[in-house]
Amino acid sequence: MKDQLITLSTRQDVYRLIDKFLSENLQKKFRLTLVEVNSKRSLSANRAYQAWIPAISDVLALTIPETTRYIKLTFGMPILLSDDYLGPIIGEGLNAKGYFQLSYEQQMNEMERLPVTRLFDTKMHNRLRDDLQNYFGAMGLNLEYKG
Repeated sequence: MKDQLITLSTRQDVYRLIDKFLSENLQKKFRLTLVEVNSKRSLSANRAYQAWIPAISDVLALTIPETTRYIKLTFGMPILLSDDYLGPIIGEGLNAKGYFQLSYEQQMNEMERLPVTRLFDTKMHNRLRDDLQNYFGAMGLNLEYKG
C-alpha cells in the first residue's frame, strides 16, 4: 500500500484502503507506522546547499561529484541513520546488503546511487547545513544561508 496522508477528515478513506489492502492479502501480516509529516525543505535552502558544493569542492580538492558523495557519506548518512523513523529502516537495509563491511572507498562509491539528502525533511536538512557551516567554517570557509 502506498504512503497515505491521514488527517481527521481523510481517516475514513484510509480505513477503507486498509480494509481493502488486508482483504487482498489474507495470509500476510503487516506493521502500520504513523509518522508525522514534516514540511519539505524550501527551494532556497536547497539552492543554498547546492551553491556551497563548488566552494567545498575547492577546499577538499575534489571534483563536484566526489564532493557530493563525500557530503552524503560523511555528513548525510549519520543524520539519516540517527533519525528515529528512517534510521532503523535504512540501517537494516544497508546492513543486509553488507554496506557496513565495505571499505571507505567502496562506501564512497555507493553514494553515487544511494539516496541520502533526498530523503531529508526540513529538520534534517537544517542539521546538514549547520554541520557543513560548522565544519567548513572551522577551515575558514564561510558558507552563508539566509532562509
